[in-house]
Amino acid sequence: MERDEMLILNEIKALISKSCKFENMPNERFQNFHKDFFKFSFEAVNVKIDYEAKQIFTSNAKPLTTDPVRLFDMNTALADKLSYTDLEETLLGCLKTGHLQNHRYELFLQEYGSTPFDDSGFLCA
Repeated sequence: MERDEMLILNEIKALISKSCKFENMPNERFQNFHKDFFKFSFEAVNVKIDYEAKQIFTSNAKPLTTDPVRLFDMNTALADKLSYTDLEETLLGCLKTGHLQNHRYELFLQEYGSTPFDDSGFLCA
């Protein structure tokens, strides 16, 4: 694995760890990160997370036709429900290595990794 890939992997692990440090529910930015991360990891069209029940709901469109205009039909989507004990472990368990993953993790870091706001939503001095 290249040095840059290791650096990005370590940074995404740190972001995952930071995003899972909450009592009842993460802030909206981290909720969006979790959803986007699971969408990418599960190749899902839609993801919902119930933090209280510790469940993840995914919807994956199943191919309907070879027609490029209408490849998927969400009315016949495949839905899954996954339970987790530790959200951080679950997110870390979804990490993979590769060019596509490395590029997507870089985008996650750009979007969710740094912000001018702290976790409470107030501007840092």
